[in-house]
Amino acid sequence: MTYEEVRNAIVAACERLDAEGLVAGSSGNVSVRLEPKDGQELFAITPSGIPYRVLEPAQILVINNEKEVIDGEGRPSTETLMHLAAYRARADVGSVIHSHSIYASALAIAGEDLPPLIDEQVVTLGGGIKCAEWGMSATEDLAQKAVAALDFRRSVLLRSHGALSVGKTLEEVLDVCSLLERMSQIYILARSMGNIEKLPENILEIEIKYYKIKNGLPTE
Repeated sequence: MTYEEVRNAIVAACERLDAEGLVAGSSGNVSVRLEPKDGQELFAITPSGIPYRVLEPAQILVINNEKEVIDGEGRPSTETLMHLAAYRARADVGSVIHSHSIYASALAIAGEDLPPLIDEQVVTLGGGIKCAEWGMSATEDLAQKAVAALDFRRSVLLRSHGALSVGKTLEEVLDVCSLLERMSQIYILARSMGNIEKLPENILEIEIKYYKIKNGLPTE
């Protein structure tokens, strides 16, 4: 994809995130891994502080893995370090989204993990979703804590903050964000009804292995 195509795709993704209530205002951020150029790893990422309702493709920035702007004008997202840490840790990741959806954020504020509840969650997200240790926003400390709790999965809750999700493509990670929010809502509603029945351990192991094979991740 050309830079223009990637920029258009990111703006469209931001519009979907806003329409689904997964972000608000200028909260959250979106990035895509680009083809390397001149020996540099490159990424397209949303700018800092521009509300999604007025975001334009020309405002999407291209940066390197040192957070330097290579193409475009402006300041990259304040959470750029967290995006770059996810890309460094996971070769299978082609896109990253930091969201502030209501139910996932509620779990993050409570400091709770999202347990493995139904088959769809496990085979798509990789199992139960961990809540990372607290870290100051926009710091390498938060980035490292987020990646550690993410591990091989598709999402991680950011304590007292929101969530971070990853995928092979921008389209995939958009679906991951939607599923994470839906599963968080289901969990909170089910818990209000009483006992939560988790998936049996033997089934969980089989489904996590399937998830890893499907995504080309080590199974041991």
